[in-house]
Amino acid sequence: MDTVAILAATLGGGLRHAVDVYRQLRLLGLRIIPGGGVVHGGVYVVGKGTNSVVFKCVPEVGEVVLACKIRRGDSTRPSLINEAQFLRLANAVGVGPGLYAYSSDVVAYRYVDGVSITQWWKNAKPREKAALITELLSQAYALDKAGISHNELARLERHVLVEGGRPVVIDFESASLGGRRNVTQAVNGLMRLGLRPPVDALRRYKQDPSESNLREIIQMLLAQL
Repeated sequence: MDTVAILAATLGGGLRHAVDVYRQLRLLGLRIIPGGGVVHGGVYVVGKGTNSVVFKCVPEVGEVVLACKIRRGDSTRPSLINEAQFLRLANAVGVGPGLYAYSSDVVAYRYVDGVSITQWWKNAKPREKAALITELLSQAYALDKAGISHNELARLERHVLVEGGRPVVIDFESASLGGRRNVTQAVNGLMRLGLRPPVDALRRYKQDPSESNLREIIQMLLAQL
């Protein structure tokens, strides 16, 4: 199956959308390759959602492995440019997989060879969980300070992968400017893993999103491990 046929079988929107995406990939100097744990349209892909399909891909020159998030032809979103720009902003404060290139229908970024946080959490040791909580909330705080709201961190199982013990925040599709809700969102997500919410500390953080209030939240969560 050639690339256009693969895109047509997986993206919806017919041959015209597949050809358009293929042209964008060529302009970006990228090609998709088989790989991933999800079978979609008879093809192994990294993941699929309502608005996009994620493929493994590689540049025409070089050996780095990337993830290519490609807009579906039946998506309600007009393009992926907004998501790419938010990922670039997040990268500037040390959050998210590194952005490689993008177009209206393609966002290419470093492939994260990790597992979902829920899968990782089941077998992690307390000290590993403590390190992950500290790093995850530090990343959430960096987004808060930058005025970027991910808006989906309460669902960590869908938006955080763990790679080498380190959390990687992915999928900035719903991100927006002006919010400072990432720490509280991430804590809500941790509650789904069995932790109890440090209610008073969260209230103080909402009133004053300072580093000292962040440390208090982290300390109260680590005390539960």
